[in-house]
Amino acid sequence: MKKYKLAIIGYGGMGSWHAENITKRISRIEVCGAYDIKPERRAAAEKDGFKAFASAEALFETKPDIVLVATPNNFHKSYSIAAMKRGCAVVCEKPVCLNSRELEEIIAVSEKTGKLFTVHHNRRWDIDYHIVKNVLRDNLIGKPYFLDSRLFGSKGLPGDWRSAKAAGGGMLYDWAIHMIDQVLCLIDDEVTSVYCQALRVNFKGVDDCDRILLTFKNGLCVQIVVDTWCYIGENRWHISGDDGTLVIHDWLDINGKIIKANIKEIDWERGIIFTPTGRTKTMAPRPKENLAELPLPTPQGADAPHWEEFYENVAAVLDGTAEQLITHEQLRRSMKVLDACFKSAARNAVIKL
Repeated sequence: MKKYKLAIIGYGGMGSWHAENITKRISRIEVCGAYDIKPERRAAAEKDGFKAFASAEALFETKPDIVLVATPNNFHKSYSIAAMKRGCAVVCEKPVCLNSRELEEIIAVSEKTGKLFTVHHNRRWDIDYHIVKNVLRDNLIGKPYFLDSRLFGSKGLPGDWRSAKAAGGGMLYDWAIHMIDQVLCLIDDEVTSVYCQALRVNFKGVDDCDRILLTFKNGLCVQIVVDTWCYIGENRWHISGDDGTLVIHDWLDINGKIIKANIKEIDWERGIIFTPTGRTKTMAPRPKENLAELPLPTPQGADAPHWEEFYENVAAVLDGTAEQLITHEQLRRSMKVLDACFKSAARNAVIKL
């Protein structure tokens, strides 16, 4: 089978990560070189064993099959369009670009040239996301009505372009877009409203803490939280359904559980809570013997997510034997929500979609 040549524009943290992992894990794609605006990053590419190009034009002249765009976000559109016009397929780092208008410009060039354009939404291969996907697919907690997807850090933003507004920095572009993409893949329904609080806690130019509320046409309410200054975090996932609750505490060690009621009838006289200021039946817990705890449906073996699938799919699309996994319509849907997040935060208002 044909082996495809991939050249990288932007040899920073993610660009070099792609180079290393493609070389180690993807047999059908070969990294043939990299260009970066910084001389020290070009030197790093050469030290890693890859040809360093002095310009993007010099890179294009070698006619790579695929160009990976891993630059700061404000350059995604221009380099992606330039690469497709030079006959290359494009893999772009997320976010695809800065807004829906830019995305439509990119898609128009992809359609006109017939060149593949896709985005590296790598968090679709996270194990915690696949556990949630299995729970919803297999109806293990019934119909969900609240879904919380949350991530917490305590170091703020990296002190590079991610903290610069002109470069497309901030957590909405950096992490919230991952979480929006995951939620939209989990829920095959229309988003009807968006409310976003994008705070600038310790960075004046860009958001470093975000809270997003999405309402879907079917009534499901979703909360997405990204907080980079939090020292006591909450659960990575907390999903309430009409027949159970799912909790995943963290996204690295993957600890969590599912709790369901094995007896549906409620004995309101058992377990009444008495406090110095009153009593309550409503908030009293169910007796433990009325509950069942299920293990997380963690995919194993061949069913386990493997990141290699992303580039395997890219090669298969170029072969003409597969459809791309991360599609233009999916990108349109997530960018429409991200646009609404920025608009909502600026107006402090709910945005109807």
